[in-house]
Amino acid sequence: MKKKLLIVAMLVVVIMTTVLLAGCSGDKMQLGFMESADGTAEYLKVNIKDYEGKTLADLLKGEESLGAKFNEYGLLSEVNGLVPTDTQYICIFTTDESKKSVYEGAPAPIEKDGVTYYESGFGVNDLVVSKEVKYLFIIITWA
Repeated sequence: MKKKLLIVAMLVVVIMTTVLLAGCSGDKMQLGFMESADGTAEYLKVNIKDYEGKTLADLLKGEESLGAKFNEYGLLSEVNGLVPTDTQYICIFTTDESKKSVYEGAPAPIEKDGVTYYESGFGVNDLVVSKEVKYLFIIITWA
């Protein structure tokens, strides 16, 4: 009887731990960073509990560990170690197809690690933070 009670108690602990861990992951979103479009992505999971529904700019400014810097025009000039040169810029790609660039000649979607990203037609002040959306920051050389 004691053995059965111990097994049941351990099973309850395992189930509760699993539920708690699953609940914690619900407040995170994935951000990716690449030195170039043909490079390898480095991913970070960011806690968005305080940013859900706010802008990506709010998240980047609030999360000091990302090291985001903005120039005098409010454009992203550095993030998570990505520092473009004078002939480069940081381009944001998103999994939110409704936010993709639609101009003639816009780059085709890219696929990284099984996820499709679209060049964003919006800046960090217009992109909304959501656990359903992933963002990829890529250094691009001006054409």
